[in-house]
Order: sequence, then structure tokens, then C-alpha cells
Amino acid sequence: MRTTIFRPHPLLLMIVLAVVVVSGAAAFQLVPMSAVIDPVASPPTVVFTISNTGADPIAVQLRVATRRTLPDGTEINDTASDQLQVFPSQLVVRPGATQTVRVRWIGEGQPQQELPFRLVAEQLPVNLSRTETEASGVQFMLRYRATVYVRPENTQAEIAVIDLTVDEDERTATITVENNGTRHQSFTEGRIVLIQDGTETVMPLREIEPFVTVNVLPGETRRVTVPLDLLPVSPDQVAFQFDR
Repeated sequence: MRTTIFRPHPLLLMIVLAVVVVSGAAAFQLVPMSAVIDPVASPPTVVFTISNTGADPIAVQLRVATRRTLPDGTEINDTASDQLQVFPSQLVVRPGATQTVRVRWIGEGQPQQELPFRLVAEQLPVNLSRTETEASGVQFMLRYRATVYVRPENTQAEIAVIDLTVDEDERTATITVENNGTRHQSFTEGRIVLIQDGTETVMPLREIEPFVTVNVLPGETRRVTVPLDLLPVSPDQVAFQFDR
């Protein structure tokens, strides 16, 4: 089984990796960057589009991967080819053209909770229009990592705070949460309630940089360390509020 570990940069909301190789100038876009599959739909499929925004033809390879996250935010991926099918998995896109890619749920049975996956689209270092001599120079080979959720009906996140450690010497607050629900919870959509000596202060999570990329998947635990300088008070308790 192929396993990969991905450690996201804390400032990235959507992950686009660039790898420098030899060749000319080419680029592509993958849309959307997040999609949901209804496992009981007919068919249980979502559609992505790949657009070639460069001046040369490009070859793109696609694959799907499972997704789980360690408490420190490190993402672990394994192959998901037995649960999701991508068609086509390889394609050539001409300059200015757009092609569709379908991702279909082929897993067995009805999931009891939301299942998170990655759709990885990688530009291949294939010279489709130039000779070896003309292919000198630098090209940025793009890799997109889109999110795919297989989501049954009636799922809901349930976030609980299981630990708060305030280090006054280091001037940090480390908050550990767990998702006891059946759906992921993005922390950019909510608010933190800071409680100090019984007084509550509510603050949007999108204003606190360490929370910007936090997404707690069902059954998982996340640990987030926040500089106290980003908070209006040094809390002795915290809670979270979400609109869904």
C-alpha cells in the first residue's frame, strides 16, 4: 500500500505544489478545489474541469487518495482506488482547452459518516510540442490537491475541547479538540469563546492565523498552539461556536 505524508504550510487554504523541472512554459487549473459526492445519487459522481492556461499542450495524471490527519496537522494519504474511480486518469490538454474529469464513488455499502479523500492532479514532465534542444529552461510542474468528501445524509460535526494548556512563559495557549461527529468541521467558519474568570469574549476564528487551515475530520483530534498576543485575553477555558 502506498502511503504519503503531507505537511501543509499553515498559510495555505488550497494546496498547489510546484516542482521545478526542465522544459518550457505550461500551466493548468483544476476546478473546483472541493466537492461532495452523495453516495446514493445515481450516479454517485462529481465532475472536475482541467483547463490549460499555458501556451503548450500538457499531460496530466490524476489519482485519488484517502485522507487522515495527525493531531499536529500532518496529513497521511493512502491509495483510494478501491473506493473512488477517476476517469480519465491521464489526459492531454491542448492550449486554451478545457476537459472534464469524473470522480465516482465505487465503495461498498452506505457510509455511516462522511469520508474524506484527495484528488491529486499532477502535470507530467512530457515534452509534447518541442524538441529536446528547445525544451531547455525552467518549467513549474503543477500539482493540485483537491478535496473530495463522500457524504451520506444527516451528518453533523461535534467539536469538543479536551485540553487547554496556557504557557505564560512561552506566551502560548495550546488547545486540543476532537470531532465526535460524522462530518468534518472547518474552523474558518466559526468563533472561539475565550473565558477568563467567568467573563466570555467571542472572536471569529478567521482572525486567528493558526486556526485558518484547521479542518477536523470525523473521529480525529487536532492540537493548535496560538500565541497569546493574538488573543484579547489569556483564557482559563475555551469553547467553539459553529453555524453548522
